[in-house]
Amino acid sequence: MKGYRLLRVESKPEVLIEVKPEQQPDTCLCCGASRLHSKGRYERRVRHLDLCGRPTQLLVQCRRYQCCQCHRSFVQPLPGIRPGRHSSEPLRQYVYQLHHDGICTATLALRRDMGAATVGRIYAQFTERKAKERLSLECPSILGIDEHSLHRRQRFATTFCDLKNHRVFDITPGKREADLQGFLGGLRGRDKVRVVCIDLSSSYRALIRRWFPRAMIVADRFHVVRVVMRHLLGLARQVYPQLAWKLSWLNLLRTRGDRLDLEHRLRLAAVFRQQPALEPIYQLKERLCALLCRRSQTKAQCQALVAELLSFIQTLTTSGFELAKTLAQTLSDWREEIARMWRFTRNNGITEGFHRKMKLIQRRAYGFRNFNNYRLRVIAQCG
Repeated sequence: MKGYRLLRVESKPEVLIEVKPEQQPDTCLCCGASRLHSKGRYERRVRHLDLCGRPTQLLVQCRRYQCCQCHRSFVQPLPGIRPGRHSSEPLRQYVYQLHHDGICTATLALRRDMGAATVGRIYAQFTERKAKERLSLECPSILGIDEHSLHRRQRFATTFCDLKNHRVFDITPGKREADLQGFLGGLRGRDKVRVVCIDLSSSYRALIRRWFPRAMIVADRFHVVRVVMRHLLGLARQVYPQLAWKLSWLNLLRTRGDRLDLEHRLRLAAVFRQQPALEPIYQLKERLCALLCRRSQTKAQCQALVAELLSFIQTLTTSGFELAKTLAQTLSDWREEIARMWRFTRNNGITEGFHRKMKLIQRRAYGFRNFNNYRLRVIAQCG
């Protein structure tokens, strides 16, 4: 390690390396005075990384000092060795990385000749160190907000994802504003957030308008398309009730037209010959989804797309079906957020991917009773 001068090396059943710090303290650690008195030698023995596959220990020769002004004694700080630790920081970092890569505590403890509780404690200390960094970090400028489910006692947690750097910024229990206001009140740099991507949740939209006043809300494309698909396929079931038992027909109606091969297109044409009322609904679904899937549009192009979206809303409103009217009302309420969706390329697909990884973390641990332990794991593996 840097900051030490090598004195001697002994090769026993384990390697013993005797070192001495290169620099001595000049001032008192308590009061800053420059007059120090040496109280004698002091030895520290800590475990270090293996040398050529053999266990290694560091024998550090240091001194204990006493301040002539405040009369307090102290041991000089050692680089790479924290006070009260019996292992060096490089070894602790190595153990943390092995456990982070998926090696269980029992196997790792057996390999490193240490207790399983020690492995868990090292991992917790490093993850807590990462979590404390979140307190000094400012909120990312492009933010994705979504909820995911937990165990029975704590049903939901809200994820704040940094969409620009593809990492989880933080998670907090609950999804209502009453549950989140304590966390949001302590966020730094909320006024610097420019874009927030959410699903079609009115509660999240109201929360963002209050706590992120300068942020533009962008609707998540996947959730918008899913709402359209759910309402229009429900409308198809109303027109032809037997469709609920014909899963092959439903799969054809769900699939985008450009993803159908020749055989499936012929089957879809046969479906329309048997039930002609399904064809207008399918064509409406295709044109509306193609409109919603546009991305990276200019300002002038977005203005033309907005006019096209309003035309679809008018068509759905005057159709006479309740599901179509409900869909038209939803699209009308979120028309500004949908228009921004065409302008910006970011979406909550990154957040949903991290939710999948969080589910794997929960399954590997067979659930978490303590939310803080779960938060530390998520920050360590997704942050």
